[in-house]
Amino acid sequence: MKLNFVLAVYTATLLVKIFAYLLSGLLVILADVMHSLADIALLLILIAASHVSKKDADERHPFGHGLIKNLASLVVSVAFITLISFELAKEGIERILNPANYENVETALFAELLVLILLLLALPVLRKEGGILNRTALMETVNDSLSTLAAIVGITAVMAGYKAFDGISAIFVAILIAFNSFRLFKENATFLLGLSPPSEFYSKIEKSVMEVRGVDGVHNLLAVYTAENEIHLDLHVTIDGRMRVEDAEKISGEIARKLRSEFPEIKHVSIHFCPYLKKGELQK
Repeated sequence: MKLNFVLAVYTATLLVKIFAYLLSGLLVILADVMHSLADIALLLILIAASHVSKKDADERHPFGHGLIKNLASLVVSVAFITLISFELAKEGIERILNPANYENVETALFAELLVLILLLLALPVLRKEGGILNRTALMETVNDSLSTLAAIVGITAVMAGYKAFDGISAIFVAILIAFNSFRLFKENATFLLGLSPPSEFYSKIEKSVMEVRGVDGVHNLLAVYTAENEIHLDLHVTIDGRMRVEDAEKISGEIARKLRSEFPEIKHVSIHFCPYLKKGELQK
């Protein structure tokens, strides 16, 4: 599994970063450690949530458990913003105002360069895969690479005599974590609030249903995501008011099969018939 490889890389880089921090005491490396911990925690939670989301639908969850991944991501993003980012920024300001003395800075720089190489090696593996887990892992690997690069810049500046850059670089990493956490929060909150597909989706649905023989109109379409790639669709279909119930049932089945075939993301379809009579005709 690709994610197991990425977790192994993250764990290796985390251990290297911890070793570098213990040797040097640089805050920017501690910030990078926190970023790695955040990435690992996010991936572990998403992997666990992914297993839960595969549970079959039940009486209390008729559309399944697909949104658990989004809920887990939302909780993690809030925790990162309120805890890690805030604390790192506060410590960064303290280091700017009161710079510390550091040891083994060269070793710390070498360690961060090694971390950057390991992260860059993981990128090609993730680019080949899709899905929310792999996309999240890819995005966090890129972000982790950026925070490591910021740490390298900060360490280099400290080596040149600009000790305040330890705090400045740590604040940059804190802002990066906060930005990514907010993006993660926004992306998953939209799903939990009832995200609907774009208008193009509705146009394609209407066109597809109108191709079914016996359908005279489509209206009141409503679609909502019940998971990342799963949609529940509700629509009203106009048919001849003189049509027999058996024939209407056949049309309903044909519409459902056609939609699921053309739009694999549609997992649930609710079809409501609206019979009509032409002017001057009587219902039999």
